[in-house]
Amino acid sequence: MTLATPDKAFAGAAPVSAVPVSFENMLGWYGAGLSRRGIVLCGTLGYEQISAGRGWRHLAADLSAAGFPTLRFDYPGEGDSGEPNQSNVETMVRAIKSAVRFLRVQGGVDEVVLVGLRVGATLALLSAEEGGIDRLVLLAPFASGRAYLREMNIRAKTIDQLPDGRPFPQDPASPVFGGFRPAAGLLASLGQVDLAKLPPAPVPDVLILGADPAGLAGRLRAGGSHVTTGPFPGLAPFLSNALISEAPTEVFAQVIAFAKQGAAAPLGAPRLPAPATPITGPGFTETVIRFGENVGIVCAPEVPDPDKLPVLFLNSGVNPRSGYGRQTTELARSLAALGLKSLRMDLRGVGDSGDRPDGKPPLYSADALDEARAGIDRLDEGRGVVVTGNCSGAYFGFHLLCADPRVRTAVISNLYCFDWDPNTDLSAALKPSFRSPAAYASMLRQKGVWQRVLRGEVKVGAIASRLISIGLGRIGQMAAKVLHPFPSATSVAGRCAAFRKRGAKLVLIFSEGEAGIGEVAMHLGRSPARIAKRLGHPVILLPDTDHNMSTEGAQERMRQIIIDAISST
Repeated sequence: MTLATPDKAFAGAAPVSAVPVSFENMLGWYGAGLSRRGIVLCGTLGYEQISAGRGWRHLAADLSAAGFPTLRFDYPGEGDSGEPNQSNVETMVRAIKSAVRFLRVQGGVDEVVLVGLRVGATLALLSAEEGGIDRLVLLAPFASGRAYLREMNIRAKTIDQLPDGRPFPQDPASPVFGGFRPAAGLLASLGQVDLAKLPPAPVPDVLILGADPAGLAGRLRAGGSHVTTGPFPGLAPFLSNALISEAPTEVFAQVIAFAKQGAAAPLGAPRLPAPATPITGPGFTETVIRFGENVGIVCAPEVPDPDKLPVLFLNSGVNPRSGYGRQTTELARSLAALGLKSLRMDLRGVGDSGDRPDGKPPLYSADALDEARAGIDRLDEGRGVVVTGNCSGAYFGFHLLCADPRVRTAVISNLYCFDWDPNTDLSAALKPSFRSPAAYASMLRQKGVWQRVLRGEVKVGAIASRLISIGLGRIGQMAAKVLHPFPSATSVAGRCAAFRKRGAKLVLIFSEGEAGIGEVAMHLGRSPARIAKRLGHPVILLPDTDHNMSTEGAQERMRQIIIDAISST
């Protein structure tokens, strides 16, 4: 893991790379430091934390490099941590207090700084009510749980959409915010949080960056805290989308400077924590592994099924190994209950793995296939493996199936393309939101869309450009078929024939309306029957779900498809 240059005030010992730690069945990452002042990072939840993830990780590394023992962690029920007995605000607050205790015992610190982001800032303030916290950083906090839920509901309308542009089917009793489905107990308890009704936390020094909700700064000052306030430039780019997230460097510099204020001289050498114990739950045991610059979680079943092949989960875009809405973690654990071992890994540039030399995400990068093969090395026991992934993870899954004989089956969903031109501008290619011509046609049949067109809210020019691009591509494919009527060995159809010859299998799944459906038609046949003949089975279409397959029905269907594919391998 790459760390920033150590702070000169703590020269004399190089910072130690962050190591995985666990406490009370929660997974965290600890960076040792020389200071007796330690820092706990209290992240936000769900979609916002996925967007902030890489920047949050780098903030932790920079704080550790500046000399401060630093701990970041997944709340119970989030990321790779275990499930809580009860999912509510009290559980989250208790988790922060546990993190503070870990830092005091394992890091040997005398002072503790809490740094909270968004609703994590609200939780950090609640955890500081009993005292014992020396400094508190609140980054764009919410004054109440209702304010948080209200904003998430508003944002969900733009984040959670079906491929044809229709709103995500929401259940008011169980809403989804960017794939994140809060438990009923957490929703109810968040609705009861109101910082304006609570006594100010007894924290000597507080830094609030972002809007001051409900006069929070004044209340803290009235309680005796020294409060510094300021803006949070770059909040939206930081939290809006993981693929294009930009770390708020100015804000993070202020956080580090605040942490340094009044810090005592460093004492002794960095203290390394005890090795992480496994995360456990009903039917599974999980351990962190590191290989090369990659990080992964091996999910081992309590009772292995010797007839079932292990499963390698590949990142979807830049979503971390836990998956969009924590779907991958939950799927891996449900498979473990059936006796299946799995590895969910982060490619370089994603999650907790190292950075790529070019600083870019690994989407459609050919060199990332070598990292995925290294993941197969950790799973294969001589019988082969199953690989699965969504979107760019589907792309890698297809190429692994074609190139690595150890891959017996690939179960891939919402494949964008079979082959990627490295000269293509990735950001421009992904702007159309993965919509197909059929999806655009469906969108224009919806009530109210034409009013949006007339108001200029729908970019007709961009849609037309996208449709022309698709049409030209299909004309090119048709011309190629006329000139070369039989598929070559390097064509998609030729590669499918090759892996089928060795007994391997490809299962293609799409949300209805995905652009990749057109890619399949171009390469494997215009009719479902023709495609099914070349694959050995039909393409599976899932209705009424989004690109990330966040609906409960889609996730259960995916689980069953993987189980069926493994059983028939």
